[in-house]
Amino acid sequence: MTTVKNNVPVVRIGVLQSAEKVRFSCNQNFSVQDEHGKTIFTGKANGNYQVTISASKPAEIRYQVRAGIEKDKSLAEKRAQQFREQGVDASVRCVGMELQTENLRLDNREYWIALGNFVDKESAQQFRQSRENPGEYVVIENIVSPSTATIELAGEKIAAPVRIVPENPNRGTHITVSDIVIGIEFHWQKLEDLDYRGIIEISVNNEGKLVVVNEVNIEDYLTSVNSSEMTSDCPLGLLEAQTVAARSTVFATMGKHHYNANFHLCSDDHCQCYHGKKREQDVSRQAVENTWGEVIMYENEVCDARYSKICGGIIESYHNVWENRKIPYMMSAIDSDKPLEFPANTEEKAKKLIDSEPDCYCNTNLYQLPPKLANLYSTENLFRWTVEYKREELEKLIAKKTGEDIGELLDIVPLERGDSGRLIYINLVGSKKTLKIGKELEIRRVLSESHLYSSMFYVEKETTADGKAEKFILKGGGWGHGVGLCQVGATVMAMKKIPYQDILKHYYQQIKIKKLY
Repeated sequence: MTTVKNNVPVVRIGVLQSAEKVRFSCNQNFSVQDEHGKTIFTGKANGNYQVTISASKPAEIRYQVRAGIEKDKSLAEKRAQQFREQGVDASVRCVGMELQTENLRLDNREYWIALGNFVDKESAQQFRQSRENPGEYVVIENIVSPSTATIELAGEKIAAPVRIVPENPNRGTHITVSDIVIGIEFHWQKLEDLDYRGIIEISVNNEGKLVVVNEVNIEDYLTSVNSSEMTSDCPLGLLEAQTVAARSTVFATMGKHHYNANFHLCSDDHCQCYHGKKREQDVSRQAVENTWGEVIMYENEVCDARYSKICGGIIESYHNVWENRKIPYMMSAIDSDKPLEFPANTEEKAKKLIDSEPDCYCNTNLYQLPPKLANLYSTENLFRWTVEYKREELEKLIAKKTGEDIGELLDIVPLERGDSGRLIYINLVGSKKTLKIGKELEIRRVLSESHLYSSMFYVEKETTADGKAEKFILKGGGWGHGVGLCQVGATVMAMKKIPYQDILKHYYQQIKIKKLY
């Protein structure tokens, strides 16, 4: 269970997940405390400090393959037993946490069906790939024994973790951490020095590398998130909708996306973008104050309010992107107040959608976005896009990303599409073997050095005179998985003066907005 201070929950955000050294400073005097709160070192305001690893021992890890998720433990046990009857080692793991607020006791725990006990990740991945629908399976870690480390700070050797605690915290207090990685593995990846409110904790991850956690109250966290995910020149209604969705995501997912880490969520695209105090603006704070403590609820649960940048015209269903369980509030729908052919789940319909310019909220060719948003993400090129590869380029990518040698790439064959036109599974047909790839994120990772914009695309193949594949042209639309709130579409809705409550109800079906504290 996480901490609640002054009735506002405190969250732990992993802001640096793997580093050889950590450089930081604080704009006021501070103490360095051990995990029990004992002061072991004091530091001066605006001094520059560095933490390095003196000695570390990585965690002992085994690997499993997650075969499904259930909210009901008895259902998870039943499914695990079915695998055991097939001769597969199966167990049930509980992930997530409980939280007591003023008005509600929240419990986001769920039960994972975990298969096998593999000594390395490659073996687990091979088992996953051997299943009929590999996209329904995920390789997960099982910690046998945790990592340990001794770190060095100002000549002192200290057992990890340590906590950097400002002497007299106030609204102007911040701790600056250098070289925070933003946009991990995406084409915009960069390093930035960021300022954080609250407390900084430095420990080690499972590999024995340094990890930095920011412990901060959730409302201060959200003041940065709404303008880190988007930009502060977006209309207030968009920032309000983003804030409620982000707050809901915290409560619904904390302790699950990073089930083997000492923090609740990370600060990057994997969870939610959080770039510290520098992103805060008056309008950011206003959006938080206007929605203080509000979350999206479906029946008695806080919604796992997924969102992406540009859906491309049709919102996708959760089960077509992640594990095959239907989430009632995250089902496909049209992102428009105009008629649009729906669904686009066949090759003909998907191609027609991608080749068209529908009047939907996220069509950046029809609606002018706030300047910072348009410039930061170059969204005018992402509603519809084209990527070209020479055959040899794709062969190298496939080998690099999958570890498989499929030989000469003969074709990319679509197998199944979601309602938004996004591909769920494809076959990579090679001269040596055919590889089934899916779901959405794996397709994007395999067919790009970083991440393809989305899996909403169709393929055109150029051949030589003898019929040999020479070039593959991917014509697509949208940016991201397309599930839940479409951030650019929501921005346009807010520019049309649609209230944030109605924006949220457009993207998440059958929901209610409730104040938790």
